[in-house]
Amino acid sequence: MGEQRNEGLAPVTYLPWAVPSSGESDGGAAAPDRAAEAEERVEPAAARMSPRHPAGRGRSSRASNDESRPVERGGGRKARGLAVVGDAAPPETGIERDERIDRLIVSRLRRASLSIAEVRATLAEHGLDDHEIEEWIERYVRLGYLDDRRLAEQLVHSHGVRRGRGSGALLHELGRRGIDGELARSALETLDPDVELEHATLIAERRARQLAGLDPAVAHRRLTAFLLRRGYGSEVVREAVRAALDGDDAG
Repeated sequence: MGEQRNEGLAPVTYLPWAVPSSGESDGGAAAPDRAAEAEERVEPAAARMSPRHPAGRGRSSRASNDESRPVERGGGRKARGLAVVGDAAPPETGIERDERIDRLIVSRLRRASLSIAEVRATLAEHGLDDHEIEEWIERYVRLGYLDDRRLAEQLVHSHGVRRGRGSGALLHELGRRGIDGELARSALETLDPDVELEHATLIAERRARQLAGLDPAVAHRRLTAFLLRRGYGSEVVREAVRAALDGDDAG
């Protein structure tokens, strides 16, 4: 009866890695052979997946490198963006250049008075040729933006009257600002000699109080050098020092 039931059933086919039990059909002797064959098929595949197998090491290292490597996104966009940024700006037209330079000069003139020489140097720095520079200077003078005579008088007042500088220092400052020598001397003539002596005497008296206690000859020498460095003439210095030291002795 058992044999008849077996004849009515289809033979069992095992997968390569399935190991049949020793009691299943097709004979107990054939089962170990199939099991060994299945193990031989499975083991090479597992070995290839192992990091110790040459094929496994290559695959593992590539996977590891791929995992450790940061993902770069938007590379194409970044490259395109860099290309756009690196493109040269369109050339500046003559009108745009003139407007830019004019805004710069007017802005500086609003903050402080400039001499013709100072504006001329600025225009040259921005690439204007000599002919263009003279045209610009003429226009600024015509509009009242530039006036060296007025600037010289302002400097004489601010440095001479307010800062206590002598005529020598004032002449040096006017020359440094590029003001013509004739205009500078004309501006110095507006400085009253009596006012200059008065300022020098006041400065000498303040300085003499700081030199109190020194030998009179040393105090005289130091006070004289101090006033000369401030640009006062020798005659003004002599009178201011005498007035300051005599007044100190009388006190």
